[in-house]
Amino acid sequence: MPIDVRINTNWVQDLDVLKYLAPHIARTRSLSLSIHASHDATLLLCNPAPLLQQLEIHASEGIIHLSNDFLGRQAPSLRFVRFDHIYPKLETLLPLPNLTEFYLSLPSGTGPLRIGALFRFFSGSPLLQKIGIEVRDWTVHDIPLGQVISLESLVELDYTSNSAGQILPFLRLPRLKRFGVASPLQPGQAQTLADILPYGGRAILAGTTKMTYRPHLYAYSDMVALSGNGADVLFNVFRTMRGPINVDRFSDQTCIPLGQIEDLKLEGGSPTAAGFPIDFFALRSLRVLRVAFCGGAYTKELLCSLHPKSGAEVPCPSLEEIEIEHGYWGSQEPLPRLFINLVRERKRVGRQLRLVCLVATQNLDQDLVEELREHVEEVRVRVWVGNV
Repeated sequence: MPIDVRINTNWVQDLDVLKYLAPHIARTRSLSLSIHASHDATLLLCNPAPLLQQLEIHASEGIIHLSNDFLGRQAPSLRFVRFDHIYPKLETLLPLPNLTEFYLSLPSGTGPLRIGALFRFFSGSPLLQKIGIEVRDWTVHDIPLGQVISLESLVELDYTSNSAGQILPFLRLPRLKRFGVASPLQPGQAQTLADILPYGGRAILAGTTKMTYRPHLYAYSDMVALSGNGADVLFNVFRTMRGPINVDRFSDQTCIPLGQIEDLKLEGGSPTAAGFPIDFFALRSLRVLRVAFCGGAYTKELLCSLHPKSGAEVPCPSLEEIEIEHGYWGSQEPLPRLFINLVRERKRVGRQLRLVCLVATQNLDQDLVEELREHVEEVRVRVWVGNV
């Protein structure tokens, strides 16, 4: 009978249990190992595993390097692989024609990984749908200029690496639906989102209609998420030193489809107009705008950007709903007065808002709510009380 095995020997000094298992690896269907990096699992992992479908190996307190005869170079049924602190020798990885999911996590100190060789290995798995890679050290860009590695069946790719932006443009991923990339920047380094899109990967942006932007409170990271029509794209740029992150998100080269975004959320941190330079006239299809605790100064800038301009110019002409989370909504405060002026002016030019939702941490001034109702079809109010 095929067997499913799960072993945790992180704190066990000997590996007798693996010795007992080794003669049965040929009939093992799934194998999950959590072992100390000082353990020698070669005895178990050098034998052929023709029935093995799922393999997970986690090493604690160090790194395990796979041997040249890993699984006797015979694992034709393997579909799922997860290596945590396991350094694969890419030139000796066995062909995996039925592989559908592969995950690799390597901590700092493992040395550079030849990421091009890894993706060339992936190209030999025609059924591969999901890849997750987290490499803390720099990866070696070993793809010749002009060469493109095609992964025809890949649907999901999550990639965290110092040099993600260097390798992704060399990948052709025609079926990609979920794409997440996290890449650190060096001080003073600039980067566009187009720099880290896979080859032809801009097509994944074509179906997105929702967008979220969130900077870290202390400017350590900067996240842009796009979704819609079955697609999910996440760009997370971070740095280890405090300071502004110089990322060009909205130049012509980035091809973020602002004209088709229908739902935009700006949340958290302390964004500024300079750090998040959106042309609101480009948001022609925007119907819903959500602003969540972005700071009073930025929220004021934002509301001013939505005011009708001279002539027939109206930013975001399709805008129907605005939701703003702010600490206090007193009718005499500058921000509420600016908000009332905005909804009144948009109504005057024939662009009346259908819904306004105000979220506060204190009770709202009822006079403010009543005045808003004169210019908006519907006003909703939510008040946070404690953590509720």
